[in-house]
Amino acid sequence: MDVAITVLHSYVSKRVDQMVGSGLVEEDKSFFDPKIHEYSYGIRRAIGVPEMDEFFRSEGLVDGETRAMPLKTAIDEIKMNTFKLACRQIEMILRMSEEFGWQMHRLNATEVFLRPGGDAIEAWEKLVLEPSTNIVAHFIYKENIDPKPTFGTPSNAIAVATTNN
Repeated sequence: MDVAITVLHSYVSKRVDQMVGSGLVEEDKSFFDPKIHEYSYGIRRAIGVPEMDEFFRSEGLVDGETRAMPLKTAIDEIKMNTFKLACRQIEMILRMSEEFGWQMHRLNATEVFLRPGGDAIEAWEKLVLEPSTNIVAHFIYKENIDPKPTFGTPSNAIAVATTNN
């Protein structure tokens, strides 16, 4: 699926805000240990955990208003690192596609993310579900698949691959 970079960035930002609203800070606190400064292994490597370190270390040392700054910084870093991860994943998929000669079918899903509620569901079915189902059906039944994109690809988009290997 292709999604315009600006739309992906906006989506990641909103998604992290939702996660914070749903208890991300409290969940991350369960991984915090003031005696440990190491974030290079296990669950402590997960995006969100190392970014919250300074915020958790400030607990009890500064007032609530002052403490809001490291929280905002941590949330901004989580957003940035999540966006970078999404971009690295796309780069890896594209690189593997080139290295292994995978056939790519790019579907532009930007419109899905721009539409509200039921309109998004309708756009998903038309722009992603239906073409994806057709691509998989062609793959399973070993029929030739039109290598052209099913829908236009924005010039500033990223892609996810399907393979015929």
